[in-house]
Amino acid sequence: MRLSNNTSYLGNSFRQNWGRGGFWFSFARSILFLSLGALLACSSENERLVRKAEREALQQRSQLSKYLYLQVLENHRAKDDIRYRALKGLAEVSISQLFDYPTAVRAFDTLFEEFGQVNRYQNEIWDLRIKAARIWRLNLQRPERSLDVLSPLMKSARFSYEFGMELGRTYLNLGDFDQARHWFVQSWEQAKRSQNCNVLKRIQLDLIQVYSLRDRCDEALQWSHEEFPSNCEPDRFAVSLEQAHCYEIQGEVARAKEIYQTVLSDNPQNTRAHFFLESLRYRMREKQRE
Repeated sequence: MRLSNNTSYLGNSFRQNWGRGGFWFSFARSILFLSLGALLACSSENERLVRKAEREALQQRSQLSKYLYLQVLENHRAKDDIRYRALKGLAEVSISQLFDYPTAVRAFDTLFEEFGQVNRYQNEIWDLRIKAARIWRLNLQRPERSLDVLSPLMKSARFSYEFGMELGRTYLNLGDFDQARHWFVQSWEQAKRSQNCNVLKRIQLDLIQVYSLRDRCDEALQWSHEEFPSNCEPDRFAVSLEQAHCYEIQGEVARAKEIYQTVLSDNPQNTRAHFFLESLRYRMREKQRE
């Protein structure tokens, strides 16, 4: 009898405690569902704003697009595709439409910091780093920051001539001609294998400039005669101007003048040739006065 009473007591106690526990479990579950619902609603709203910002950018409504991207970045801190698209979109609209380069590089810096190690974005981030480096070098005149942005790519086994060209120009701006030549030559070899004519033309001029700036005009002139693939021709006018510059450096002023005049006879509207020829004539007159 005593055992029966104890069993009944334990059963009632268990049901009471379970009832209280069940209530709190149900309450906690409700709070969790509400929180998840609010989070999903917030994410959905931010995704809608990102899509709207992208549409506004396509319609050239750049200030509104920038405002929407900034609003998303302020409210959405989760490191997910929504935030990635907002950072990338803000950088691109700042570059291409607003010419707001400080905002663009800040967006890029945040994107690289937050997503630089995320595998799914690696291919795109490679290209974005090259774009950001170009902004630092050309538009903000900070080649040392350009090198910082490109440095992670130097550790990769991957290589592209776009990367090599940007790195070469960065080193050229920093006055490191040996490194500039190294990366330009690597880019040249890859572009030659793929027979990318436009890239080869640009790299040839970069290499000629590297040697000219180091007063190594013999090597610069060698590169001006470098062999191109059969379906490709160098930029004849641009190469001729670089040749003339080298001849002047070597003291062959008459030969430099002759090249400028030849370029102008073939292309009278070539403003660079006019400028260089007039500059050469001015220096010749000044030298005669001495």
